Amino acid sequence: MTTKRTVLFAAALVGTLASLGAPAIADTVGILMPTRDNERWIRESDRMTEVLNAAGYDTVVQFANNDVPTQVSQIENLLASGVKALVISSVDGEALSTPLEEALGQKIPVIAYTRLISGTEAVSYYTTFDYYKYGQVSAEAILEGLGLVDAEGKPTDKVGPFNVEYVGGSATDNVARWMYDAANATFKPFFDSGVLTIASGQTSFEQTVTPNWDGGEAQTRMENILASTYTDGRHLDAVWVPYDGLTRGVISALNDGGYTVGEGWPILPGGDAEIDSVKAILAGEQYSTTFTDYRGLAEASANLVVELLTGATPTGKFDVESYNNGAKVVPTLLFNVVSLKKDKVVSTLVDSGFYTKEQLGIK
Repeated sequence: MTTKRTVLFAAALVGTLASLGAPAIADTVGILMPTRDNERWIRESDRMTEVLNAAGYDTVVQFANNDVPTQVSQIENLLASGVKALVISSVDGEALSTPLEEALGQKIPVIAYTRLISGTEAVSYYTTFDYYKYGQVSAEAILEGLGLVDAEGKPTDKVGPFNVEYVGGSATDNVARWMYDAANATFKPFFDSGVLTIASGQTSFEQTVTPNWDGGEAQTRMENILASTYTDGRHLDAVWVPYDGLTRGVISALNDGGYTVGEGWPILPGGDAEIDSVKAILAGEQYSTTFTDYRGLAEASANLVVELLTGATPTGKFDVESYNNGAKVVPTLLFNVVSLKKDKVVSTLVDSGFYTKEQLGIK
C-alpha cells in the first residue's frame, strides 16, 4: 500500500535530484529506428540507451519494420505516454510532420537522426553523417578501382570506355538523394567524355532507387539489368551502390549472371561497414565500403538530448545554414565518413575496436 510518507519521500527525492541537475524519476526518451534489418540501427540505439541510462534517463526503443504507419503510431503513443524527448530515424522523412505537431506544442525536443524530417518546425536538431560526401567517396572508389584516377584522386590517361550501373537507396530516404546527386556530380566529367557510360539507360534517381534499401530488391533489379543489357557481349565494369546490404544483393545477381571474382569482376563499393560486407571486401567480392563510425554519432546524439533536457547550452559545432527541411533551417551536427578498402580494414575497424579479428574471420 502506498502511504502518505512514501509519496512525500518520493516527491522529496525528485526535488533533490532536480536541484542537482539530474533528470526526474521516470523521465523517458523515445528512440525510434526504421528497422532491425540493418545491424547499425540496433547498435546505435544500444549505444544511445547506454549513454542516456548513465545520465539517469529511461529509454523506449522501437523499430518500425520500414513501415510509415507503424512509426507514426509509435510517435503518437510515446507522446501520449509523456515521453520527454524523441530521437527519430525516419522511415519516410516527409511523413512525420503531422504526428510531431504535439511535440512542437509541448516543446518536446525532437532529434532527427541520420535522416532529416521535413516540413515541420518540431525538429530541434539534426545529427547525421555527411551523406553528400558519402556518395562522393563511393563514386571516387569506383574511379580508383577502374584506374581512372590514382590514389590521390588525380586523373590518369586511361580512357575506357567502361560500363557502370546505379543501384541506389530508398526514394523515401532523403539521404539517398544526396548520395545520388554526389555520385552523379563526381562521375559527370567521365560521362561527358564518354569514358563512362550507363548502358541500361537507367540514369535518373527515380529509375535507380531500391525500396526500403532492400537487398533482395537490389538483386532482382540487377538481374533484370544483366538480362536486358549485358547478354550481347557487353561487360559490366562497375556498379555504384551506396549501402552494403544492397551490394550483397548485387553480388548475388552477378554470381548468378556468370561473373566470377577475379579479373573482370565489377568494382563494387558499399556503405556502413557491415560485418558480412567487410568479409566480402577481404574476399575480393566488394571493392570498398563507406565507413560511418556511428559510435560517435549515437553518443553525441544522446548527449545532445541530455543537454536539452537539463537546460544546458548544446555543445558541438553545428551547421546552421545548409539543412532546410522546408519549414526551418535545422541546426545540424555533422560527422565525417571515409572510404575503406581491404588494406585499411585492420587499422580502421579492428584497431579502433569497432570489430574484432574473430568477428571478421581474420587470423
